[in-house]
Amino acid sequence: MRATLLLALVLLTGSPARAAERDCARYLVAQLAAAPAGAGMRDASATARLAPRLASLGLTVRATLLQDMPARPASARPPAAHAALGAFAPERVVLLEAPDGALAENARIALGADENVDWVEPLQPRSRQMTEMHGATAPGATGAGIRRNPASAEGAHARRGAGGAVPSHIMWKDSLPNDPLLRDTRQWGLWNVGSIGGGFYGGIPRADAHVVEAWRITTGSNSIKLAIADTGLDPAQPELAGLMPDGSPRIVDGVAVTIEGEQAWADSNGHGTPVAGVTAARTNDGAHFASGGVAGVCGGDGALNAGCRVVPIKIAPGHSGESSSFEMARAAIYAADVGARAMNLSFAGASPSRLERLALTYALLNGCVVVAAAGNEGGRDNPRLPIYPAAYAADGLCIQVGASTQFDDRAGFSSYGPGLDLIAPGVNIWTTFMTYPSSAGATYDGLVAASGTSFAAPIVTGAVGLLAAARPELIENDFQHVLRESADDVYLPGFDERTAYGRLNIGRALASVGPEYGIWHDEVRADSVVAMGAGSLQIGEGGPGTLDRFRGLLAVSRWATYATVTLPDSFADSVRVWPRVGGTFAVRGDYVLPYYTPGAEVVARSGRTFTLRGWLYRADDDSCAVCTDAWVPLPPEYVRFGFTVIGHVARGAPRVTDGGPGTPGGALALRAGPSPFRGALRLGLPAPGRISIHDVSGRVVRAFDGVAGEARWDGLRHDGTPAPAGLYFVRWNSGAQSRQVRVVRLGS
Repeated sequence: MRATLLLALVLLTGSPARAAERDCARYLVAQLAAAPAGAGMRDASATARLAPRLASLGLTVRATLLQDMPARPASARPPAAHAALGAFAPERVVLLEAPDGALAENARIALGADENVDWVEPLQPRSRQMTEMHGATAPGATGAGIRRNPASAEGAHARRGAGGAVPSHIMWKDSLPNDPLLRDTRQWGLWNVGSIGGGFYGGIPRADAHVVEAWRITTGSNSIKLAIADTGLDPAQPELAGLMPDGSPRIVDGVAVTIEGEQAWADSNGHGTPVAGVTAARTNDGAHFASGGVAGVCGGDGALNAGCRVVPIKIAPGHSGESSSFEMARAAIYAADVGARAMNLSFAGASPSRLERLALTYALLNGCVVVAAAGNEGGRDNPRLPIYPAAYAADGLCIQVGASTQFDDRAGFSSYGPGLDLIAPGVNIWTTFMTYPSSAGATYDGLVAASGTSFAAPIVTGAVGLLAAARPELIENDFQHVLRESADDVYLPGFDERTAYGRLNIGRALASVGPEYGIWHDEVRADSVVAMGAGSLQIGEGGPGTLDRFRGLLAVSRWATYATVTLPDSFADSVRVWPRVGGTFAVRGDYVLPYYTPGAEVVARSGRTFTLRGWLYRADDDSCAVCTDAWVPLPPEYVRFGFTVIGHVARGAPRVTDGGPGTPGGALALRAGPSPFRGALRLGLPAPGRISIHDVSGRVVRAFDGVAGEARWDGLRHDGTPAPAGLYFVRWNSGAQSRQVRVVRLGS
């Protein structure tokens, strides 16, 4: 312990005593254009080519987006080629600094009209979303300071649920993990016995995230990484650090991505360590401090399962609790590149960021789900204002989490702006603290209670880790839909503005994707298009297809595009269906496109079919060079819908994983899973035959003979080197018969 603490102190010396206060108004973020074909400086960097222009505007390049990021083999970096990313080029994104805010604004206007710049925007500030923190001996530690307004509409459900006999779940307290603060009921967010059960904070029985039920199914997986983008992490905190059962470290891939170019990722602020503890404090490992010990959502079982690994990403400089959209984006890209399945982001701000949105999309499409705090503006004049980057959950690009209380209502401070998905416990959340004083001199005995949406979000991040451990086939916005649909109503039935889909129920979420359920991912082309009227389309920024050709207001006709899908026979009963961001190329239909994000919806269910709908627009523009130029963002024949189907699989049918049409059912199905995968891919063959693995260009990267039953692809190419991350097609051939499925390989 002493040696580990010494390591923490050494790491801290690498950070400045206090980072200089930033004036974000002096900074711009820009994506520089690629050199035109045949240009004399084609081999020069975009920054070098534009240096004279930047200097003339009084700008200096402060940092590049990928600067000082740990070098990784090119084959290990997931591809970002997808329509949803448009022409996002992280290697050409730079942070520009001006002497003052006025010069920065003038430069932004000038660069916005420069053909050598793809886009430019102001740097946006981001702050941690914590309202209070106290230790075991601090005033209010008994929870007396937490009050529920009995007249609040959101307390109606809580008042209805109060009273009654002691719930039966209290009787199996002795079967709980042995973490002291869980057993003494202070960790009410994981297990709430309420006032009638003698709960430390009172409240309503089972007004919690139902984590104990989830642990009966899974306590996480040692192969799963969960990233914490925050103020850093204490490398000496025993609830987080140490070794995995195989002898490898539990804290991996730590990095600082601050603008200041720090190398140390240790926490000197006191926000990141508590956030990480909510997600991944070791579970069932007893007490580590005189004040006790806590359990994390994805913290293992105290035996051979040490839970999920933790990836600390320091996004706030020095001792600061402030960050920016540039650092948010660096963190999201890094988390995806190192193979994290989720990244917690308990920072937020009031203004949008194109870079942040593109980075969220990059992470989502490359295997990493970002979970974002909804913000703590609930007590202000307008708690419904959008908070970023959490608001991008409305586009399916992240999961937005508000805070709930032990009385099963929304915490008064919790924002409920656009994109809110659900709420989770966020008041008096006991978790880990640093084993050394914070920059402000705060000293706790390794544990602390904290409030804010900062501490509701990491409960959901842990839930994503448990879901990924139980069903690694889940991808992209699958997690968002599963968590929404399994949430408990706490205000009005169904979706409501203030609590969205309800309070997190991790146990129900895991049960809804149990082994008896099949998971089918696919894409389908639009099969019909119908004119639906005319109007004025507002286009905010460029993007894929023709979006770079049009801007502002445009007179258009609106067209609905449809695709009808038939369920395979292997699904035994009704299923859940939703569109995915990946594989979808259509847009929303309200005549407003502030930016390109795939838009689709399920509009009909009939028997064993369902119908997907997306929208296109056709410009009333006589200047079109050819007919296809008139469609926004592309002609109908190019519309595609990505979707997920989850449902019971008929007894005796193969378990559904991922693949092309018809993959889930029939005696001659070729099955492949899990997808996405990192290690080996399991193959279920209908009969002996030849297996070939093809990349997206059709090239064979590996081929071998397979026999009936189970086979595997180890992820290696012919030459024994790892195949790069990306989309692959697995083909089986046997005489006149052949089958094919699609799979996604993640980075190492």
